[in-house]
Amino acid sequence: MIELSENAFPKTWEAMREAVAKGVTPGIVAGLWRLNEPDVFRACAVGNRSLVPHVLPMEVDTVFDLASVTKVFATAALATLLVDRRWIRWDTPVQSILPAFKYPEIELRHLLTHTAGFPAWKPFWEELCAQFAPAAIQDIAVSVRQAEMRKRVFSAEPEAAPGERTLYSDISFQLLGFVLEEVTGFDFDEAVNRYVWKPMKIEGAFFRRVTRMSASQTLKKAAATENSGWRGAILQGLVHDENCWAMGGYSGHAGAFGRVEDLLRFARAWFSGFVSRRTLGEAWSREASGLKTERTLGWETPSRDGTASASELFSPLSVGHLGFTGTSIWIDPVAELAVVLLTNRVHPTRENIAIRAFRPIFHRSIRQDLMQQEITKRNI
Repeated sequence: MIELSENAFPKTWEAMREAVAKGVTPGIVAGLWRLNEPDVFRACAVGNRSLVPHVLPMEVDTVFDLASVTKVFATAALATLLVDRRWIRWDTPVQSILPAFKYPEIELRHLLTHTAGFPAWKPFWEELCAQFAPAAIQDIAVSVRQAEMRKRVFSAEPEAAPGERTLYSDISFQLLGFVLEEVTGFDFDEAVNRYVWKPMKIEGAFFRRVTRMSASQTLKKAAATENSGWRGAILQGLVHDENCWAMGGYSGHAGAFGRVEDLLRFARAWFSGFVSRRTLGEAWSREASGLKTERTLGWETPSRDGTASASELFSPLSVGHLGFTGTSIWIDPVAELAVVLLTNRVHPTRENIAIRAFRPIFHRSIRQDLMQQEITKRNI
């Protein structure tokens, strides 16, 4: 790792320091990768990874709960690889892989583009906790909790016909995780590690299963997230998402942990032949369903209304994803670069939503710094 230096990136540093000072987030790790320097990963850290119960400084190798960035970092990446290998197709019916699933018209494409018609989210975790009470949910075997969550996801009813509307849905990606388990023959967390992260030479990413032992242990290298009342502690190295926690710590919609270097290596892999150009082009193209969706097969793209978290300085062909905990990744294939923003904005409470306004400021700043570097080079 090479420092994302203040001398070369003054606007970026100013934006980050101001964000921490104003309480947007306790801390930030920022990362940059460019195709013209394929083996160089730049990063810097500002602020703290924990405020309570102890103040701990943010570091470039801090591990973050990536939340919904899991959807691209793990789930969509694995699905794209399996399409490229012809193990599945974008239009494979879910029911052909999961016979107990009730809706034969829903295809994998619908899950990836959030056009299956499922609601955004359901508090399945409450049902699981009630089912196993008085035992604590982490005392129940992960395999049992996974099976119970699968039943509940299968019972979720679509609110619209497939392809009728776009609604961002955790349920779609939970279901996709179960599909990928069946196709690979491995638990989802193991399948992602085996087929995605290891081939990409990603060494610091993991899913941490929630068990009695892990729930009592803090990972001090991790950025702290929320002070969770029903879980009885500040979460630091255990998944923040309630449904993922209840089902054991891994899922298609959340659960991945990683460092900035891991996400930059992930970005580089898409430029380095992880899948064929044809499959990558399909995965990164906006869904042409007539819904005017701004999503591709798994990824988000910059909003056309000018409110993109990546800022107006990223090309319309950019792809990325956000995470509820304050994480994001954006890849611009035109500029041939990737930018990672990792924060612990939910520490100690999720009520702080100032990250929404900060994201475009940060991404605009880093692009402006890069543009200024190019101007300086030309004038030398």
